Amino acid sequence: MKHIILVLFWFLQLTKLTLSQSNLPLTYVSVSKEFINLKPIQSSVIPDEGIMFKRDAALFDIKKGRVFKFPAVAGRDCAVLFKGEGEFIFTPPTDVEKNQLKRFYNKETLREKFTTLFILFADSNETSIINDLEFSTFSADIETKREMEFIIDFISDMDYNYFDTDFMRAFLEGDNNELFYAHIGVDKYEPIFLKISPYDDEEISLLKRRKTGYSTYRLHEIVNKFYRAAKYSSNRPVKLKAADYGIENYKINVNLSKSLNLSANCEALVYPESGNRNWVELYLYHELVVDSVYINNEPSHFERAGSQLWIKRNEVGSTAPFILKTFYSGKLLEKDEFGWVGLKSSLYWYPKYGNRSRSFYDITFSTHKNYKIVSVGELLSTEEHGELITTRWMSKLPIRNASFNIGSFETHEFADEKNKVNVFISEAAHKKISSLLAGAGILSSSNMREKIGADILASIQFYQNVFGKIPLKELNVTSIPYSHAEAFPGMVHLSWINYQGVNFDKSGELMRAHEVAHQWWGIGVDFETYHDQWLSEGFSEYSALWFVQTAFNDNKSFFTILDNWKELILNNRKYLFGSGQEAGPVWLGYRTQSSETKGDYDLIIYKKGAWVLHMLRNMLIDLNNMNEDKFKKMLSDYFKSFYGKKATTDDFKKVVDRYMAQDMSWFFNQYVYGTDIPKYRFSYKSEKMDDGQYKVTCRIVQEDIPDNFKMYVPLKIVLKNDRFARLRIEVKEKDTVIILPPLPEKPEEIIFNDLNSVLCTVNYEKWK
Repeated sequence: MKHIILVLFWFLQLTKLTLSQSNLPLTYVSVSKEFINLKPIQSSVIPDEGIMFKRDAALFDIKKGRVFKFPAVAGRDCAVLFKGEGEFIFTPPTDVEKNQLKRFYNKETLREKFTTLFILFADSNETSIINDLEFSTFSADIETKREMEFIIDFISDMDYNYFDTDFMRAFLEGDNNELFYAHIGVDKYEPIFLKISPYDDEEISLLKRRKTGYSTYRLHEIVNKFYRAAKYSSNRPVKLKAADYGIENYKINVNLSKSLNLSANCEALVYPESGNRNWVELYLYHELVVDSVYINNEPSHFERAGSQLWIKRNEVGSTAPFILKTFYSGKLLEKDEFGWVGLKSSLYWYPKYGNRSRSFYDITFSTHKNYKIVSVGELLSTEEHGELITTRWMSKLPIRNASFNIGSFETHEFADEKNKVNVFISEAAHKKISSLLAGAGILSSSNMREKIGADILASIQFYQNVFGKIPLKELNVTSIPYSHAEAFPGMVHLSWINYQGVNFDKSGELMRAHEVAHQWWGIGVDFETYHDQWLSEGFSEYSALWFVQTAFNDNKSFFTILDNWKELILNNRKYLFGSGQEAGPVWLGYRTQSSETKGDYDLIIYKKGAWVLHMLRNMLIDLNNMNEDKFKKMLSDYFKSFYGKKATTDDFKKVVDRYMAQDMSWFFNQYVYGTDIPKYRFSYKSEKMDDGQYKVTCRIVQEDIPDNFKMYVPLKIVLKNDRFARLRIEVKEKDTVIILPPLPEKPEEIIFNDLNSVLCTVNYEKWK
């Protein structure tokens, strides 16, 4: 009897323990491990009539085989596996996305046979497709376990306990919504994927396996991305998803030791947009270690998953603002053999919420006196305490990104009556690398600090005159030990190569002017979504080219660079034996670049985006006197209308419509939303008339474009003694014949597409 009572006691204790564990609060690691370790536990035969279901633009038709159920995750059913025979049918809703599907798969509708379909969902009703089936216990064999590891690998990283962010958000927050993910085994090693996420602005994504060189690794890349069908059927404008939180202020204290180890704390004033969120999701460079987190001075539970920092709120349900304070440390900086200090992450060196909202920043740095610190914001104070120097920087306006730089810098000031540029340069490092380059026969330019300072000051003056004034008291320009450049409010990171002055093709001047232009485009006027990023990068690229043309009175370099960009665009991935995948349109933003279309982001968003502005400039120029006031006023109007705001491509188009005095949809459809680039064949003949004047007939044949393509193309009619006339013609037919106004003499030459005005190819032919 005593033994029975003892066993009963332990049974009750074990039951109590199990029940108490099931009621424990969810943690990131516990939920992610449940997802990562998913294995089927029950199976059933698919009925003779099969199983068919539709999810927005996708249809799944499972004809025969078996279906498998999985254990619950965080107490919720969330996964089903089908094995057998099925078909996946997918049709994007827009022409842009149909064309994008065609680039990857040579078809506008995807019809793919599959043998495996794994679906993951957050909607409790999703299991209704298999509710009528009878299931029996299933014990996963080695092959099934390996297959599940392969499937889960695409949405997880076991080293960091990371699992797909959207599913973690849904299950940690208890969201019961239409979140859906499908791994479609059309090929054993080359699956495709469908994801529907209510957390994305564009909810529907078709994805494929990313390829790199000759190897393949398990990451997704986007083929299609678009809104739910219901949004396309509505005439109401699409609204972007509201953020869960807003952060008004960041107050950051950073201590950097002599050996450049970092210890810091970041205090953020957080505004919950709704009171029902349990977690705050921040991003912090993955090598930085979080020591502790406090909400309103109370310790808060937190977990890391790679670069993600998940923080559990102490007071769920409240919409009151709270102070979130994070203490962290680690190796953010690296010093090379030349003495340059590299910042491993220029954006995520502090716990950051999102990357599209604006906040005020108050940043204090304590550094060793051997180093000089440069930050965004205005320098408010500098104090010395022994070997430490403490500086405080504050942004006067809300900004999107904050960064800093540190090094053994010398400072050189350049100023006019309104502007000031501070050039920070590591003289010793540049002397070392100059010596090294000289040994290889590469000569560095001298006096680069003066060259950089003068160019940047001149570019600021140019942009202020053309676009408008901005509240920029001074611009800090620093060197970084990398090949790229970055712009931040009031600060520019320039590659050491730019400081070295080894470029003699105006690329150095372009890089500097491009980053300065971001103070107007991207920082001054922000862009709404990734579709509109060309309004930042393409605008800055053309602004830089325009500055180089004007400041150096150098039309030759201007047109040479434009021609080089055109050749890159026209000959993109054309090889000796065939051609590669066609580039996408400007409107695709970062999606123009994939593992199969490398380099397209720079080529299309920067260079073709710049060409769009160049074509608008030449359509607005007065060919009688070459006056450009309309183009300048258009850009100034756009800048002033959207300064401090986010603009869309359509916002810019409406400004263009006003200055062109017509609906410019045809132009944007061709060059921003489309990819067609015309080929023109041009010929002309001259005939002397009875009155001694000459009748000139021109023929233009258009190729490689749709029937409704049109463009305004300027002609330059060259006469004797350096005389010439210009006129603009509308070309919109496959075969256009025009007769020019009578000429007093036979033209020596007629230049079609004068001033390189249109992104196109021109071939001159004899009149037939």
